[in-house]
Amino acid sequence: MIAGTPAVTSVVLSQQAAACAANWQAGFRFVVSHGGVTCEHPTVRPVSVSDRTFTVRVRIAHGASVGPVVMRFVSLSDTRLEFAYGPHTLWLYDVMTPNGAEVLQVSTNTGRVENVVHMPKLYRPSLAADDDGLWLAVATNGDYSDEARQQAPIYRVALGAKAPTLVHRGGRAALWLVAAGHTVWADVLTGMRGAKLWRFDEPEGKAHALAPAGELNTWAAAAAPDGSAVWAVRQVPVGGKYYSCTAERVFRIDAHTGRQSLVATVPIPDQTCGDVSTATFTGRTFSFVLDSRLYRVAP
Repeated sequence: MIAGTPAVTSVVLSQQAAACAANWQAGFRFVVSHGGVTCEHPTVRPVSVSDRTFTVRVRIAHGASVGPVVMRFVSLSDTRLEFAYGPHTLWLYDVMTPNGAEVLQVSTNTGRVENVVHMPKLYRPSLAADDDGLWLAVATNGDYSDEARQQAPIYRVALGAKAPTLVHRGGRAALWLVAAGHTVWADVLTGMRGAKLWRFDEPEGKAHALAPAGELNTWAAAAAPDGSAVWAVRQVPVGGKYYSCTAERVFRIDAHTGRQSLVATVPIPDQTCGDVSTATFTGRTFSFVLDSRLYRVAP
């Protein structure tokens, strides 16, 4: 356990906030007040409109105005738009544009596209943005185009770069990928049960193997804003099988060593194993959503 006993509070989400959590997207944030919990979207955001041919046109909304089409893609189950926010930057990725897989770098100050980078094909990737660029990893429900079928890649696209950089190959997928400041962390699955934590340091994206992570079993993780730690949620199944779960355990992962410390145990009243749909930080408070309830863990 970490020093002290963190305060754990929870609140039932409104219908609007629950819908937001169920369809959680990058840049959204929860606002907790005496009036309840609301969900706010960022000022600059992508707006997608599809037609009968499954072609999606993406525009950038900047406040109340919506700009011209900046990307087109064919929408299938594994080709939907992915995006992430970094400082002053919105990053868009899709695997099936007319030009193939590509990344767009969009200014959140102006809403304008500042750079376009052609990419290797990653289907349903995990995205994370730090102060220096965008990172993309193969997700557990994703795939990648690699004739040699080597181990799963992690790519980095620096601000203003003309091409991506392959920074790591290993395992079969990343359970999660999170970023803060000039650092990125990943939980890389090495088989059906094995996993290892990795840290990648800017500016070159140097990789550091940290600690085993076999006990972390959900995608729900978030980096503390100061980069001191990553917080993650783990389900506690009854008898090791996911027919029922007694609790969600919250772990603090040391940013430099990968050491995992149990922070809090949150009982699940109906003992249902359900996915944590959202994990994020609001200031120094780690928050996650399970079913229609927002849990907040304050160190």
